[in-house]
Amino acid sequence: MARVLLVGYIAELLREREQMLRASGYEVTVAQSLATATAAIAQEVFDVAILGFSVPEAERNQVAQALKQANPSTKIILIYFSSVRNTELADALMQTTASAEEVVRAVNHLLGAPSRSRLA
Repeated sequence: MARVLLVGYIAELLREREQMLRASGYEVTVAQSLATATAAIAQEVFDVAILGFSVPEAERNQVAQALKQANPSTKIILIYFSSVRNTELADALMQTTASAEEVVRAVNHLLGAPSRSRLA
């Protein structure tokens, strides 16, 4: 089962995305702080990480660098509000208007998996 790290600071969005990812068969770890995210990265290997727009840029960069150091093959999806910088570590970019279903499709695509979403 593929492992997904979901990082963000808006609980409602995290819950929705977490539910869709779990329903699609992914094992999900949620981090609502930089400390939680870095601790999870130190303990587990993730196939994909989704970094929400609510994560400040400096923290997003720290998490992305830690992910790539721990496992260079980890795919990273950055979700952004209106503009985004420092995207060189990202494998995919998504706007905040992306639905939870679209996030699941992006994870499936990055992992080369067939669509596993119950809604797809």
